[in-house]
Amino acid sequence: MNLIVLGSGGCTLTPRPGCRCPVCAEAREKGVPYARTGPSLFLEDNHALFDTPEEISQQLNRESIQQVDHIFYTHWHPDHTMGMRVVEQLNMEYLRFFIEGKLSSQKTRVYAVSKVMEELNAIRSPRGSYFEFYERNSLTSLVELREAVPCKIGEITVTPLIVENPCHFSTLFVIQEKDKKVIYAPCDCKPLPHHKILRGAELLIIGNILPEGRLKDGYTVPDDNQLRTEAFSMSELKSIIAELEIKTTIVTHIEEEYGKSFDEYRRMEREYTIEFAYDGMRIGV
Repeated sequence: MNLIVLGSGGCTLTPRPGCRCPVCAEAREKGVPYARTGPSLFLEDNHALFDTPEEISQQLNRESIQQVDHIFYTHWHPDHTMGMRVVEQLNMEYLRFFIEGKLSSQKTRVYAVSKVMEELNAIRSPRGSYFEFYERNSLTSLVELREAVPCKIGEITVTPLIVENPCHFSTLFVIQEKDKKVIYAPCDCKPLPHHKILRGAELLIIGNILPEGRLKDGYTVPDDNQLRTEAFSMSELKSIIAELEIKTTIVTHIEEEYGKSFDEYRRMEREYTIEFAYDGMRIGV
């Protein structure tokens, strides 16, 4: 499997508009990999995309990706869905419509578990759901997934698992090809579901990991703060890696508000024996 981390940021990008902190200033000057855009992953083998942040069109152009056949959604949050219009950029042909009466010659399949699909369809204009509009105009076809039931695309299967947390509803995906297994859990995946399919994965790509110590502007997160119920600590991540016997771990969904630069994350990699994602990171499994 060949994967590209299109975006390694979270709901706060790096550089953050209007911010003059050293991390953002450096990111503006140097660009990628110091700069981070919204969270998304691309599976080259099957032209499959996971989530569509606002910057998805720029991400695809940056990596010279010319084809997207499938889009899997983890949950409805804006940093994962607001680039949904990418299906228009990929498939809509205005000249074809006005000359031949057909809006599109191709469509992208959109996948989500039933509750996420319901929430996606609730994103709407005064004239109705955006996704239902795309489907009516043959830009997409919507595919409802069932929890823990593999979805086969060529030689690869994608299996959704639902995260049970009272504060949010999200999905992680297990991507498999023969004996190779990747877990993609970019956001709101605490607690990680208990399922045997997660054990022994070659790669875990996981988000919402709080760095230890002081964050931006000197903030620290108290032990009893609500954020602790939504984000994993570094020690919790270590326990997950050991319990599931994960071979390689990459942390993504890295918030600007953590206040750490690309170089600082590189130093942290040596301390924790994990990797931190960056935009454009290419991974072979």
